[in-house]
Amino acid sequence: MILKNFVVFEGLDGTGTTSQLRLLQEAFASRGRQDAVLFTCEPTGGSIGKLIREALSGAADFDAQTIAYLFGADRCEHIYGKEGILEQLQAGKAVFSDRYLFSSLAYQGLAAGKDLARAINAPFPLPEYLFFFDLPAKTAMERIEKRNIPREIYEKEAFQQKVANEYQAIFRYYAEIAPDMRIIRIDAAQTITEIHEKIWSIVCNLPIV
Repeated sequence: MILKNFVVFEGLDGTGTTSQLRLLQEAFASRGRQDAVLFTCEPTGGSIGKLIREALSGAADFDAQTIAYLFGADRCEHIYGKEGILEQLQAGKAVFSDRYLFSSLAYQGLAAGKDLARAINAPFPLPEYLFFFDLPAKTAMERIEKRNIPREIYEKEAFQQKVANEYQAIFRYYAEIAPDMRIIRIDAAQTITEIHEKIWSIVCNLPIV
């Protein structure tokens, strides 16, 4: 199932998805349309999401399979819970999420096993728009290093390269089985302004009822 007016940003850590979502939020607000959209992310800020963030930071030592299940539980609540994605879409809003199930298929698929990641995420609906921020793993890691903040457990160049390859395979698969989901590749090496203008040209009229 594809959820209309649901937009997802995906990419390696350091590719700029969060920055672009912030610019989109400002663009809608500057036009007085802030009430027509909702911006969210995964892991969420809920209790399960907080556990995941502890695991990603290394503060909590969970097995890779446990982390995969936690992501699934967080996503289920994110979509179907009170004031979740589905409720917001049904209220007529467009919902933009920084990461979604494709991150789990790539990251947890490598860390915990592809079969498990697929089984956990198969029931979840798909977005109408999927923006993939494409950037070499080496460049993404250079950006991460400039942040001057502690790295997460997956932020290692060799692992990120594997994730990049996995993303490509995942998107080829979904292009075949879900042709109604628009997959839009973003050259994340472009300037912040160039990227924003391209994305805005596609989503500026959302939500479309």
